[in-house]
Amino acid sequence: MRKSTFLFILTMMFSFFIAQAQLIVSEAISVTNLDDSYGRKSPKIAVNAAGEIMVFWMRTGSNESFFISTLINGEFSPPVHIPFGSLNPDLWSGSLGPNMAAHGDDVYVTFEVYGDAIYVLHSSDGGITWNDPVAAFTPPSGRRATIPVIAVDDQAQPYIAYVNTNNAEADAYYAMVRSSDFGETFLEEVDVSVESAGAEVCECCNGHIDIADNGDVYVSFRNNDANLRDIWLAKSSDGGLSFTSAFDVDETDWIINACPTNGPHFAIVDSEIIFAFFSGAGAEGSGVYYSTFDTEISIAGATINLPGTDISSSGLNRPRVAGSGDTLAIVWQESFESSLEIAMSVSTTGAEGLSSDPFLLTDLVSSQNYPAILYAGNSFHIVCEDALSGTVMYQEVSFGILGVDKLQKEAFQMGPNPCENTLYIRRETNKASEIYIRNVLGKMVRKTPIVGQDIQLDLSHLSSGLYFVSIGIELENAQKLILR
Repeated sequence: MRKSTFLFILTMMFSFFIAQAQLIVSEAISVTNLDDSYGRKSPKIAVNAAGEIMVFWMRTGSNESFFISTLINGEFSPPVHIPFGSLNPDLWSGSLGPNMAAHGDDVYVTFEVYGDAIYVLHSSDGGITWNDPVAAFTPPSGRRATIPVIAVDDQAQPYIAYVNTNNAEADAYYAMVRSSDFGETFLEEVDVSVESAGAEVCECCNGHIDIADNGDVYVSFRNNDANLRDIWLAKSSDGGLSFTSAFDVDETDWIINACPTNGPHFAIVDSEIIFAFFSGAGAEGSGVYYSTFDTEISIAGATINLPGTDISSSGLNRPRVAGSGDTLAIVWQESFESSLEIAMSVSTTGAEGLSSDPFLLTDLVSSQNYPAILYAGNSFHIVCEDALSGTVMYQEVSFGILGVDKLQKEAFQMGPNPCENTLYIRRETNKASEIYIRNVLGKMVRKTPIVGQDIQLDLSHLSSGLYFVSIGIELENAQKLILR
């Protein structure tokens, strides 16, 4: 279509929805309807084949148990007890406890019996029924395997990574086993950390494992290079049969002569990996940091401190990250006004926006800690331990639009919409002004001075998604724009 013809079409009158995007944070609800008899420890979150949210947690004490519950039509199902037979699992607190992963209706839980073996449980019907536990890895005499984490590939096959130490919890390396028969048997152990610096990894810090769409396996862990305990990333390009490269993705250079029992978490987003982790060092001192890794060129980005929600906030810790495309979020726990709260930062502009506008997710008395996060169905889903109710709490953070319908002559017309790179705008005046482009959070991503009636904007630097375009800072003439 010729430009003149296109601009003529744009002069048509139409009604539009004056809108401003916002985050909608649901009320916190108890997964067990405030019944604390089920416990609250180490909650994890996944999604089943129907797109329903599944929450796993454990009960500690004299009656140790695993449970899973599914969010169906806004309500959590009665907790399903996950049997582990006559075994006596070690139920460490929070990030060191058992872990869950799922693909479709294949759900796996991994746990350890310290000094014995790493075990896995499998359900093929979304957590309703479970197979007997299988020993995924039994260490040889004089060795121990501990703190397992798990991921599932697109064929629903499990991969389990863990710390392998000697009986004195020294000489530690990070290892992995994988299955090709849905957890019935496992291949030989692979040394994950073989290419990292120094002779050991952090002996009691959790790691994280995930599998990219192309089948590459990534494992992140806290290293121990003569007490330099940075976060590292190991990569396997042969489906986990070997790990031939490792990268330091942490610039804080934390030196500590003790195990901080605190490891990394990451999200694979297209060709980038976003890390979130705690460090006792760095430019801003002790706190939560995040960094990125470009999988195409194998280079780590800068390590950035994550600010608290208030100048008085302290003790930022236990971060978790999730997202898709440029929509990302990190959750963490922080001390605020004598209470331990769950905080969150959301970005629709990729990792660079994660340090902007953090907010408290909860407004509950007592303490909430050990959050877990999942991005599914265009929403973030968060669970955490709640000390007051003694249960697991769940919240959803989604993107909403507020506004009212109005019929008026537009101050400008624009197109094409959806748009790929170049946006044309026709105004009714030659007066100097400015064009503002905001993302779905209402954050301005571009401000351009303009003069004249016909404007041409190159938007190739912006990511795909929904935006709002206005002439002048007010939103009275804002129009929705979809970028492809």
